[in-house]
Amino acid sequence: MSQLQLKKITKDIIDHAEEAIVPEQTLSKMVDDYFIQQLKQDEMEHAEVDWRRYEGLRAMVKAEVLPLYDQYRTATAHIRERKQNRKLWQYVLGTLAVIEVLEAILTRGRSIAPQVLIPTAIFDCFIGFIIYTAAQYFDDRQLARARTRLERAIEGLDRKVQTDSDYDNRRQLMDTDILRAEALELLAHYPQAEDFWRDYRKVRQAAPTLPAEVKSLNVPAFDRFLKFHGQGGYSAVARQHRFNRLFIEAQEVFVSRDRENYALEHLKSLARKPT
Repeated sequence: MSQLQLKKITKDIIDHAEEAIVPEQTLSKMVDDYFIQQLKQDEMEHAEVDWRRYEGLRAMVKAEVLPLYDQYRTATAHIRERKQNRKLWQYVLGTLAVIEVLEAILTRGRSIAPQVLIPTAIFDCFIGFIIYTAAQYFDDRQLARARTRLERAIEGLDRKVQTDSDYDNRRQLMDTDILRAEALELLAHYPQAEDFWRDYRKVRQAAPTLPAEVKSLNVPAFDRFLKFHGQGGYSAVARQHRFNRLFIEAQEVFVSRDRENYALEHLKSLARKPT
């Protein structure tokens, strides 16, 4: 299984949720169960399976796909309820009653004669059936459009996952870091330099080497940068090198954002701190 299958995985999960009418509070568990079963199946079929790939997809589905699906269900709930509560007999009898009353008024009762009433009643019932079918069709079309919007949003995530996967694979295969791109991605979360340096100091001092340590820092912007730190993918020297490179890259980026004032303001902020 690869990240290219995110769209198929999501379709399987959503289809199952739709068919089984899974409650919102159990959707997360359903996702966990799906990936556990998929991992077991792939382990039986392949000699070697990268469990981290499954974990990454599971986290992506729970963090980004499920909120999209929840929005979809909320937006279409009234359509589903209306479609489910709509009854054919109500439309048939309702149409028959309305048309027959109007005909009786317009014809002053002549339409109630058996030789007229029976064929017109059959025709009126047919009209009621057509109205019912049209109402169901329009609701189905609205649901289909909402589902299409959901699938397009998921396609955007699919492209993001593929890019992230290619990046991770290149980093692992070549045993090198593309720290410039990592720095730009990380710094995009920090419009203000002081916010970055606050978090950088917190992360640098902690220097986490376990997933639990990364999570306990509660600095989401650094999660991707620290991903392989927490998985034991780097030696102590390599981790130090990455932090030092990030320091240099961040300085260059912040200088490029404000060439006139950044360096001076940064030095002033250092001077104001107590020694």
